[in-house]
Amino acid sequence: MEGLLDHGLRDILTRVGGVDRCVSEFIRITDQLLPSRSFVRVVPELKHGSRTPAGVPVRPQLLGSDPVCLAENAARLAELAPAGIDLNFGCPAKTVNRHRGGAVLLDEPELIHAIVAAVRRAVPAPIAVSAKMRLAYAAAAACSTARMPSPAQAPASWPCTRAPRRTATGHRPTGSRSPPCAKPCACPSSPTAKSGAPTTPPAAAR
Repeated sequence: MEGLLDHGLRDILTRVGGVDRCVSEFIRITDQLLPSRSFVRVVPELKHGSRTPAGVPVRPQLLGSDPVCLAENAARLAELAPAGIDLNFGCPAKTVNRHRGGAVLLDEPELIHAIVAAVRRAVPAPIAVSAKMRLAYAAAAACSTARMPSPAQAPASWPCTRAPRRTATGHRPTGSRSPPCAKPCACPSSPTAKSGAPTTPPAAAR
């Protein structure tokens, strides 16, 4: 979560224990290729093997809507040997959505496919690519994942979904807890410190 889950908090939480992987605040990608220092500023763990002082891997997260620009920045980020790259399709902030970023892209599943495919092609195979998505952002987004091409066509290592605290109309869903990672995916069995959205998939989803 931007402004909250920074490297200081990641350090504290991972020293306490119980966290097996962290995902950073989002790094906004617009129309330029960022220098390496921009990634390191948000994820200083990149200078230490992409791990916190406690040894927990940290995955930088990118947010944007231009497949080419995201792919180029992902390739630049890959030069720093991150413990994976995450793509943000879940941020509900209106300011971010107005600039065509985050959960608003759930209304454009073909664009999400293009982004994931472009980033996957740009990043070396050993570096995992994951995607964060949100449930019930809007009525039209409810079946976005169903309209998405198969993972075989744009293979992210695993997509993770987060149930909203409120729907687009302000309704608070009953018992809206984060569900397991969406199928099909190759999910790890450990929880993830991802913007407050831990996921622990059942064996059937792995």
